[in-house]
Amino acid sequence: MKKWLFFMLLAANILRSGEMPDFKIHDILVFQDGFIALKIENSSSQDYPLPANTRDKIFLSLAINGVKRAEYKMKAVDPTIFLKSSFIVFKTNFRAGLPLKIRVEVNVDKAIPESDFGNNVLEKEMRPPL
Repeated sequence: MKKWLFFMLLAANILRSGEMPDFKIHDILVFQDGFIALKIENSSSQDYPLPANTRDKIFLSLAINGVKRAEYKMKAVDPTIFLKSSFIVFKTNFRAGLPLKIRVEVNVDKAIPESDFGNNVLEKEMRPPL
């Protein structure tokens, strides 16, 4: 209970100061081994303490050729992304074997308040590596 209260107070201070995280899918990559990876950034100028009750919320959603293929919970994502001015590369378990149209959404459940939800989706056509 004390930990939960501590995180809630920290989150309240961030919200009061007017500074919230701003997550963005910066790019969708295909590694040389064919796996799809997502470059995600947080342009906030302050760290965001992830409250315990949000760890099971959906953070990333991946659709390939219009079909939802995966959802990743916050607890599966590198916690570095919740630090100020940070970025991570999240390697999925999907390979690009054919040309694909990939759609990625970050902070899907909107469990974390953001300064701009408008940049949380990216669609990109991808080709497998040669």
